[in-house]
Amino acid sequence: MRRMAGSQPVATFASGCLHRVTRAARRHGAIPTGAHAAMRGAAVVLALAGLLPGCSPVRHEPGLRELAVRQALLETALGQIGRPYRYGGGDGDGFDCSGLVHFVYSEAGVTVPRTAADQRRAGRKVPQRELQPGDAVFFDVDGGLHVALYVGDGRVIHAPSRGKDVRLTALALPYWRERYAGAVTLLDF
Repeated sequence: MRRMAGSQPVATFASGCLHRVTRAARRHGAIPTGAHAAMRGAAVVLALAGLLPGCSPVRHEPGLRELAVRQALLETALGQIGRPYRYGGGDGDGFDCSGLVHFVYSEAGVTVPRTAADQRRAGRKVPQRELQPGDAVFFDVDGGLHVALYVGDGRVIHAPSRGKDVRLTALALPYWRERYAGAVTLLDF
């Protein structure tokens, strides 16, 4: 069994962290009901597991304020699943990719630029292996720059294109893996 630096086997590490997060989420009423809501709840649990001290192989230990902001980003982003794509959109009526990022950060009280290119320039580069929930992930798509928000567990949430709704997508899918163009954190803690 593969071991993480310093201690426990990966399977034990993952199940222990997910158990802790799930138990805490249930205790605080954060696990929603219903099929669609359960999917969002599972995504929140997986993402938050990566933020807990000892639950992430990344050495960055976020402070309480950062944890609270990242949680707010996740909750807001996941709450937009199913909203329609709308070119130039940046509110509950619909989003384009950078409008979704701008809206989510604004709701968490963080000011970020409106366009994907400006969001990329404004952030601090983050290696893919060190992504944290709320980080902005960029892709080269059809000669343009597409942005998504990392939610954890190798997934992003984004407003894909006209005719499609805001959704979760795996970074491992060949389409996205081939177009990956880097990531930044837009938080300054």
